[in-house]
Amino acid sequence: MRAPVGGEGFRGPGGTLTTKNNTVNIGNMTTEDAKDSTLSRAERLRHRSAARREAQRGRLRDLLLTVAEDQLLAKGYSGFSLREVAEATQYTPTTIYRHFRDRDALIEAVLNKWFNQFASALAEADRTQADPSERMLSIGDAYLRFALSQPARYRVMFLDRPDIGVLPDGLGLRDDPAFGVLLRACEALCAAGEGGHHEPTSLAMMLWLAVHGAASLAVVSTILDARAAQHLGLGIVHLMLRGLRVTG
Repeated sequence: MRAPVGGEGFRGPGGTLTTKNNTVNIGNMTTEDAKDSTLSRAERLRHRSAARREAQRGRLRDLLLTVAEDQLLAKGYSGFSLREVAEATQYTPTTIYRHFRDRDALIEAVLNKWFNQFASALAEADRTQADPSERMLSIGDAYLRFALSQPARYRVMFLDRPDIGVLPDGLGLRDDPAFGVLLRACEALCAAGEGGHHEPTSLAMMLWLAVHGAASLAVVSTILDARAAQHLGLGIVHLMLRGLRVTG
């Protein structure tokens, strides 16, 4: 998560000064205007041209990510083609390489977006409940809904190339935004005396295995449909919580 950038300001005769986003409004003048006033005409043109190029670069990167996302959802990892992304955007592969070092780097950028959405869905479900057991069930339900609402997305995230989405060296499970939600819920369960004899990390892995297993069966086979996977996945979580109460 990125903290918003802000700053303090003051009100003076020319208007309000604020350092947010590096913009200072004093009357109708901004810092960009003030900077331009001290530059030569050629320098101003170079400065504005550089700003336009940076904006264009950002728009192109967003376009590449959007097209890559559509390609992954339609064709999966094995069918993903950088050349087809180039054709769809009408840019050359060389242009794409200026933004992403290779095919997997572009895929990883899309996966980062999806994993952030996944973590947000779990965190939102966690916030809806106060009781530790209900938190576990709510997170499990959100996990399954996320997986089963777009099975093609889930397949790419967890099944096709799970090594792409691994955490960087030096980071642990607690640092993973999604697994961190599970882990904190399990810590609350243990603190309430409902975790049996298990450590929070072990409980979080149990919960993940339960819902991931049900979701994966629905995604990669015809053994379970989405409705059955949702029902059975949550059923396993219920049984797990009941067993923890007995052994606790």
